[in-house]
Amino acid sequence: MALNIEELIGRHFKLKHLIWSNTAKNKGINNMPGVDGSPSQIKVIENLRGLMTNVVDEIIDIWPNLSITSGYRCMGLNRSIGGSNTSQHCYGQAIDIQVPGLSTAEVYNYIYANVGGWDQLIWEYPEKGEGSWVHISYGPRNRRKTTLASRSDKFHNLYGGVRRGSSNNYQDGISQAQIV
Repeated sequence: MALNIEELIGRHFKLKHLIWSNTAKNKGINNMPGVDGSPSQIKVIENLRGLMTNVVDEIIDIWPNLSITSGYRCMGLNRSIGGSNTSQHCYGQAIDIQVPGLSTAEVYNYIYANVGGWDQLIWEYPEKGEGSWVHISYGPRNRRKTTLASRSDKFHNLYGGVRRGSSNNYQDGISQAQIV
């Protein structure tokens, strides 16, 4: 099936914006939906459409200059960047975003308080400052799971919760992103 990368997915972005990756380009990785065989190309695009129309379009309506730093990732691309083996990016169910001129804490807090429909919201590596991002997923589980991903004890200590993951970088139940 020929893929129309100019197809509008949601109100604001085309498919080409959701599958583009500098890393894939530089490493010669084919990041086209369906390249892995499962999920199928149709399913990945259906998932991306659900993510955009049910969650992300609402955010872009507030911040039209929103930047997608990572969208769909085939398994090869996901492995090459060290992504989780269970990443929702590989199913077209997740994107990572930044909004120029705003801290990721502001973006995270706005989404948490004002946007419905997301499955998972992760404040990723705030210690990186402008290199930080917010991960948003949309999928059938609808967990409303919130997480901090950070290597910094200063950020984790703000919440006092239990850290998890092989390198203890994750902490769940984050309802308010706080700046150290």
